[in-house]
Order: sequence, then C-alpha cells, then structure tokens
Amino acid sequence: MVRRRRRGTALSEAGPALFLLLMFALFPLIDVIYFGISYYSVLTLNDLQLREASKSAKSMAVSNTGEVIAGIPNKWASSAMGGLAKLTAPPVTNVDYKLSEVAVYVTVTTNVSIEPLLKIPFLTKIPALGAPVEMKVARTKVLENPNDMFR
Repeated sequence: MVRRRRRGTALSEAGPALFLLLMFALFPLIDVIYFGISYYSVLTLNDLQLREASKSAKSMAVSNTGEVIAGIPNKWASSAMGGLAKLTAPPVTNVDYKLSEVAVYVTVTTNVSIEPLLKIPFLTKIPALGAPVEMKVARTKVLENPNDMFR
C-alpha cells in the first residue's frame, strides 16, 4: 500500500483556480470598470457639445466643420479624457432643434463604439468584455438665445 503525503495537494489545484479567477473574475471586472470610465468620458463629450450648441447659431452648430460636430470631438479625442475611451471610429454627432410654444430646445446626440480594454478570448460575443459596445448619448437643453435658431 502506497501512502501519499497530504502536503502539497493544494498547490496542484492553485494553477487551474488562478486561471479561472483571472479569466472569469478579475479581467471582466477590469473591463466593466473601464466601460464605466469610458461612458463618463463620452457623457462629458456630449455635455461639452451640448453647451456649445446652446450658445451657437444653428447654422454653426449643424455644420459638419463647425465646433460642435468637428472641433470639440477632435479636441476631446486628443485630451486625456478622450484617450481613455478606445473608440473603433470617431464619434458621430447629430444636432437637432425643436421649437415649442415657450422655448427653443437643442438636442445633441453622440454615437460612439467603444472597444473593451482587455479582450477576453472566451467571452468574444459579450459587449464590454470581448466585443465593442455601441453607445448613444442624447441630451436636450434650452437654447440660450432663441433668435440663434433662425441664423
């Protein structure tokens, strides 16, 4: 009868346990935290665009070369906050105006696609863990000068 030692048995289970812990707990947690930071970064971009659109004339805000659609996203992408979000393509912005009886409202919609920080090989079809996340942020604000809608 061969007797085995009890010492060292836990060591043989450490490798698979560490693999499972890293692949299905730690790396997904890092990706989810990264997605939250990226979402805040895109929300900040949309807020900057909305502020500029509420102060600008409509012709300037809806222009593809204007500050709202082109200028602010370019500056944002070159900043530290824009660098945090790994985008698959540049942000796509849409500016829309709505005239009501009381005021004029401007809505800025920003569409982005964010790559995950760590692509986990076993979770390739899950957004934010192995696949890009399509995000659409839209906010509305009252136009500061209603006469700007007609310029």
